[in-house]
Amino acid sequence: MRRLVILFAVAILSMFPAGQAAADQHHVQVQLHAVGGSGVSGSVNLEQRPHDRGTHINVMATGLMPGHQYVSLYYDNHRCDLEPYSASDVIGGKYRANGGNIGTTHGNADDDLDEINSVSVRDADNFHLLACADVHPH
Repeated sequence: MRRLVILFAVAILSMFPAGQAAADQHHVQVQLHAVGGSGVSGSVNLEQRPHDRGTHINVMATGLMPGHQYVSLYYDNHRCDLEPYSASDVIGGKYRANGGNIGTTHGNADDDLDEINSVSVRDADNFHLLACADVHPH
């Protein structure tokens, strides 16, 4: 009986690809992928805040230019395509890369985890897309 329960649990878990949020999941970690040969990568952690009060997002990007300013946004779409957005879509404001080519930012999104489909790293000067993470891949 115990073996059957374990096999059933493994079968259920295998239905959800890595990095994809299940309906009751409150935390997702996804990888940032370079866009257009930018060399920027990293990871994004998203955690549903209690009582449906939005999502806390942490971005850690590598391959950035030290001292240069970057901005990260979250989106309804899966490709980090610019949408009409408000200042609240910016995660933590502008940030700079350190001498190790790493930049971090964090902030709270108004949207719940299941409503956020991608997160980006963009050049703060011209909004050029450098990296994108698909939060809920199809």
